[in-house]
Amino acid sequence: MSVFYVAQWSVAEPDHAACEEAVVRLAEHVRSAHPGIRTVRTLRQAWGPLPRRAYIWVEEFESLSAMDAEPETPECNAAWQPIHDLSLAATFTGSVWTDPQRAVWFEN
Repeated sequence: MSVFYVAQWSVAEPDHAACEEAVVRLAEHVRSAHPGIRTVRTLRQAWGPLPRRAYIWVEEFESLSAMDAEPETPECNAAWQPIHDLSLAATFTGSVWTDPQRAVWFEN
């Protein structure tokens, strides 16, 4: 069973282009510096009830031990900082998720 770090945040509509660029830079950092992260997925809200853009960032790890083994470095903090700077107040959250129902996942 995989373990996932899931970050969620929102940005003001005028800031979504800058956030897109920050997400690309963050993904480049993770790809080059964190071989223990199996996959990264990111989603952006296309439509919703609030005048803002919401984002979800998902990092997949083999296990909780693998997550714990990944170092958090000053470069990590620098890669995340633009996202924190763009996030609307009180919208950034981070959590750990599991996939007990992965058997029902599919791709067409």
